[in-house]
Amino acid sequence: MKLYDILDLLGFLDTRASLLMDLVIVFLATLPLLSGISILFAIKKIIKVHQFSQFLLFFLTVTALVLFAYIVHFNKGFEVLLEKSSINHTLSLVILSSHIIVTLTTLTLWMFALIYALSDRKRKGLPGVYSRSHAKAGKRVFKGIVLTSFTSVGIYLMLYTV
Repeated sequence: MKLYDILDLLGFLDTRASLLMDLVIVFLATLPLLSGISILFAIKKIIKVHQFSQFLLFFLTVTALVLFAYIVHFNKGFEVLLEKSSINHTLSLVILSSHIIVTLTTLTLWMFALIYALSDRKRKGLPGVYSRSHAKAGKRVFKGIVLTSFTSVGIYLMLYTV
């Protein structure tokens, strides 16, 4: 079975989306919950699990968003998918633009939070002196994760259900 065959398999969410898109959107929709669980590990001082889960979630999120972009923009084409939608073209472009800005900002902030956390940990500043600034950065990233999740689900609904 080739990648193109997988992209055309009908999904399980009772929409026009493919199986792969349904898997991607389920991950993106649950990302705030998964991230919250990872944050709980830090609060409970289970730092190694927090660190591993954050890197894993970051990697999976980048992978999911690349697949999301590929399916929406390159496989089917945003305009082709939008033709089947009842959403106004201008509104859809505003939603898509917002999604792109939020997503890129969130991934950038998250990447820097991970890099600084590794650096601070090596200098024995985490947990410790930099814990407060790391927590503030984490809160910003978490808000971005929530927005990324909502905008991803919004685009999915706009393109595959309405």
